[in-house]
Amino acid sequence: MTTIKVPKTVRDRLNAIADERGRGTTLAAVLTDLLDQYETNKTQARLAYLEVLAKAEEDAEAMAKAERQTEKAIQILQARETGR
Repeated sequence: MTTIKVPKTVRDRLNAIADERGRGTTLAAVLTDLLDQYETNKTQARLAYLEVLAKAEEDAEAMAKAERQTEKAIQILQARETGR
């Protein structure tokens, strides 16, 4: 067990979640659930990205267009960096 320092507003928000879940719910349980949800959402987003990427790679014309747009964006950002 360890102690962490959090702003009062964060502590109050965590306590509100614990209160919603009922008597006996600890802040540790709330934090664990929030971390689990975060990791699940991150995994789902990654899988959705990979699915979109796979579909895009099947469409050669769309991939070529995306590559051209990406190259233009890179050139714009590089020009901003160098002040051109």
